[in-house]
Amino acid sequence: MRVTIDSMKNYLREEIIMKKKLGLFICCLLMATSLCGETVRVFANNYKDTTFSIEYYADGSDYPIEPREKQDNTASYIKSYASNPALLVCVAGTNNANSYTAIDPNRCSSIISVPSGSYRYISNTVYGNYSYAYLVIGTEQTNQTYTISGKWSPDNISNRY
Repeated sequence: MRVTIDSMKNYLREEIIMKKKLGLFICCLLMATSLCGETVRVFANNYKDTTFSIEYYADGSDYPIEPREKQDNTASYIKSYASNPALLVCVAGTNNANSYTAIDPNRCSSIISVPSGSYRYISNTVYGNYSYAYLVIGTEQTNQTYTISGKWSPDNISNRY
């Protein structure tokens, strides 16, 4: 087999074209992968439930549940397992997960009632203003002790707002 300069040029030209196609394919693959990663992140909010169960003395005070990161603008979710009287709850915001207080009206959603065995979505007032959301629980003032329990999440998977 005889190799000529023209055949070598054609071979090198084809080699360059194949490398360009391979490079284009890799770039498209990387772009598609990064777009899929962004799409997944949109749906991967902080919706896993945190359960709580506390002994609560209903003296008119409130009880904060440890903050969790607020990752999107969906409503927070709470379900009351056991409480009599109904829970009075709001969601407050903080930028420091280790430092949070009970109700500060400037950092709290509207207060809603959650009867035993029911659930509620609480409108978002935290995302965009604070990094963490925490649940603040109370009941009517009865000067009695109750065991209150339930679960909550700062975001929700049903995309309620």
